[in-house]
Amino acid sequence: MVETEPQIIEQYVRTGKARLIYRHLLQLGEATRVLAEASECAGAQGRFWEMRELIYRRQNELFAARSYESIAPLVGELGLDEAQFRACLESGQFRQQVAEDYAAAQREGIASRPVMDINGTRVVGAQPFAAFQRVLDAAR
Repeated sequence: MVETEPQIIEQYVRTGKARLIYRHLLQLGEATRVLAEASECAGAQGRFWEMRELIYRRQNELFAARSYESIAPLVGELGLDEAQFRACLESGQFRQQVAEDYAAAQREGIASRPVMDINGTRVVGAQPFAAFQRVLDAAR
């Protein structure tokens, strides 16, 4: 999906042919909640997708993330306002939103990533771009 998602975004999302809806999945414990909230706090500064990408690239080292200190290197790398980010994360500003998002994913039957619903067709798992392209083109 690391190679496929940018192609989907470039050819379908940026052109207005599709939209991407992201759902937080919290099934791996406290760290996934903290990281989900961190991505939303980055989003408050216009950097949600960039934080999400860093989290995925560094998921092995972030598996035990529980606090601002464990995420601080990402904040610096993205050039975020550290005080604003820390206040956001520590206040739990997005905790309810993340919980509601996870509940929506559960209601939709999404238990793992990647899952894409395209006009009633569900594509599950890391598929080649051509698999998504077929479904996306048929949906238009």
